[in-house]
Amino acid sequence: MPINDGLQHRVENSPAGRRVLSGLLAAVVAVVIGWNLPPSRLREAVSPVVKPVVGVLGLEQRWNLFAPNPPQRTYEVTARITYADGGLALWEPPTNDRWRKWLGAARTSQNRVLWEPTAAWIARHHDGAERGAVRVELIRRWRDLPPPGNPVVELPWQEEIFYTYDVASGQDE
Repeated sequence: MPINDGLQHRVENSPAGRRVLSGLLAAVVAVVIGWNLPPSRLREAVSPVVKPVVGVLGLEQRWNLFAPNPPQRTYEVTARITYADGGLALWEPPTNDRWRKWLGAARTSQNRVLWEPTAAWIARHHDGAERGAVRVELIRRWRDLPPPGNPVVELPWQEEIFYTYDVASGQDE
């Protein structure tokens, strides 16, 4: 089908479609403005309407990363992969926002349901998967951060293996 005959093209080029799209855009802008109002009676009044929309569209913003209590510890999750030939490799997640969000969830005991599928995915998709991974160990690393205003001193990392996955059996230990 030629690109010009697509539904998107027809909607964008029809007067009715443009009105609908403009209305949706205006509604999203109004929701974002309502969500970001300073604490007030107006914000309290619009909150029941905008909160569900913000949740569905994924527009929530959390500023607690910066204030009033910034994090006092930094975390990493890595994986040690053992191959059938006895070789080892270290897997590190990419550093984009999507993986950082995953890291925040996957490292905690409350989300242990993520551990097995994560280890199985790493075994199948890491560089060198063709070598035949036999074990994946998820490693949680952390270190304390100096208080704001102090000289930057890199404190040593602490780490622990928090999950071991036996690839052959698909079981954890």
